[in-house]
Amino acid sequence: MIPFEEVLCQLILRHNCVVLPNFGGFVSRTISAQIDFEKGILQAPYKQLLFNRNLINDDGLFVAEYARLNGLYYQEGVSQLSDFTGKLNADLAQGKQVSIPKLGVFSKDTDGIVRFEQDRHFNLLLSSYGLSNVTFVPNLVQDEAPIIELNPISKEEPIQKNPTKFWKYAAAACLLPFAFYSFWIPMKTDVLHSGLISYKDFNPLRGNITVRYTEKQLAPIEKVLINEASIEKQLGATSPGEIGLYQYDESTVFAVEVPTIEQIEPKQVVIEQVIEKANFEYIVGCFSDERNANNFVQKLQSDGFAAHILPGGTLIRVSAGSAVNQSEIQAIQSKVNSKGIEGWICKL
Repeated sequence: MIPFEEVLCQLILRHNCVVLPNFGGFVSRTISAQIDFEKGILQAPYKQLLFNRNLINDDGLFVAEYARLNGLYYQEGVSQLSDFTGKLNADLAQGKQVSIPKLGVFSKDTDGIVRFEQDRHFNLLLSSYGLSNVTFVPNLVQDEAPIIELNPISKEEPIQKNPTKFWKYAAAACLLPFAFYSFWIPMKTDVLHSGLISYKDFNPLRGNITVRYTEKQLAPIEKVLINEASIEKQLGATSPGEIGLYQYDESTVFAVEVPTIEQIEPKQVVIEQVIEKANFEYIVGCFSDERNANNFVQKLQSDGFAAHILPGGTLIRVSAGSAVNQSEIQAIQSKVNSKGIEGWICKL
């Protein structure tokens, strides 16, 4: 069983607002990375939590996630959550501190206001998950003696200028391959005709490759009679005695005369299917969130019910099964009630 504290942390990692019904809501914002040069600390980006005691209405997010992870019905998750939040509120009313791992500590002051202090040792930002603060030592620049001693130039020694021939040679070495291949590629390869270029075209020592073709001699065939009905479908002929083209392999095509085959028309059998219209639906839940409704339908289907979503209405209604008459809908009702689920009969 996954506890409520772990489910709450997982939801805060993925959402910016998570409501714990009958207790309060957590609103988060992202704080960018910060550098403290005096203390030598690099703080990674993190998610700052703000606790609002007035956000107590159930939006369905927390209960649906808890029920999904633990394989429970939605109503079972609501009942267990009510016991959990009731214990938290009772501890705060007695003046105790309530600690939720990875989130922080809750306490109530003398004015009855609930205070929340976030746990700074756990990063709730998903993009910075697992990162911690980095400490560094500032690099203090000290005056060092010069490595090369500078001697003043005497008037008797002539001043020598920096050589520039090296740069001329370097530029010529870079331009020479470019000029050579500008002539070689269009003149010695077929890039202008084919529009394709290969790395082998840059090799000037590669000779021209001559492509040779071998002619295949085939005996002339005027007509081939084939008596297989499957060949008739491949030829696409419309009437017996018509000449069609049959492809023997990738390079051989025959002229084939379609044989005369007796056509047998299939007998048409009309099957009348009588579908009885459902008159009753057993409704077991109404949801405003489509995801919660689909999760409940999947849970009922795994228990053997023909559950589905009933269209129409302002809320999304979940039916445990359809029935034609009163006896069938009562059988569905008793089966659902045996699972601890209450509902009501909807007459269509």
